[in-house]
Amino acid sequence: MSSEQFSNSKHEQPQRFSSIPIWLLIVMVLVGGGVASFLLLRGIVWIVESIALYDIHTWEKGLQAYVRTFHEEPVRTIMLFFTYMGSFYSTVFVALSFSILFMFHNMYREGLALLVTTAGAWQINVLLKSFFMRPRPDLEFWTHASGYSFPSGHSTIAAAMYGMLFVIWSMHRRRRHLSIALPVICGIFLIVGIGLSRVYLGVHYPTDIIGGYIAGSLWLSACAYSLHLWRHSDEQRASIRY
Repeated sequence: MSSEQFSNSKHEQPQRFSSIPIWLLIVMVLVGGGVASFLLLRGIVWIVESIALYDIHTWEKGLQAYVRTFHEEPVRTIMLFFTYMGSFYSTVFVALSFSILFMFHNMYREGLALLVTTAGAWQINVLLKSFFMRPRPDLEFWTHASGYSFPSGHSTIAAAMYGMLFVIWSMHRRRRHLSIALPVICGIFLIVGIGLSRVYLGVHYPTDIIGGYIAGSLWLSACAYSLHLWRHSDEQRASIRY
């Protein structure tokens, strides 16, 4: 093969993929993330129900009883704060505020990605709850809760929305030498705190929280990869233009 033929063959490969519209690639990734969330959770539920139902319920009730022994102040106030940070109105406020901030700084992709991640996480959670229809724990609720239990909406949105905020921050941090350990620790602390608060307040089983983390993380992965595709496509267009 001549050098000219080899050069042409290298340029043909990207063109094959570039023939697929970027919006179609993004839609495919997002749909795949939603389907993957459902299939994985369905498989986990089947395993739990078929193999380890008794042991799982025993473990859940034991953990619930333990965390609820810390019922005095200020523990309850702290748990209520965490659960508020994962509530519908709180997450909508955070998502809208950051999206407006991003767009004000000409980060339109990032603003839209955060909105899609947040709205999609809530919608996926509603669909999953409607499918599994798991009743809530038979405990005294220390906060208001309604609807089905599995998976936890708070843990789903915590993993997805706050995770996307970290993804966007990591993409745009200017000082690459700065350690990301502190933001990672703070993010994990917030996400875990939101999930733990739902068990503490008596409105979710521990497996509801785990299921929410799984669904939220899969959806986050799909949204983050879609944002990466979008950014890469725009960078390619800019390099060709100039």
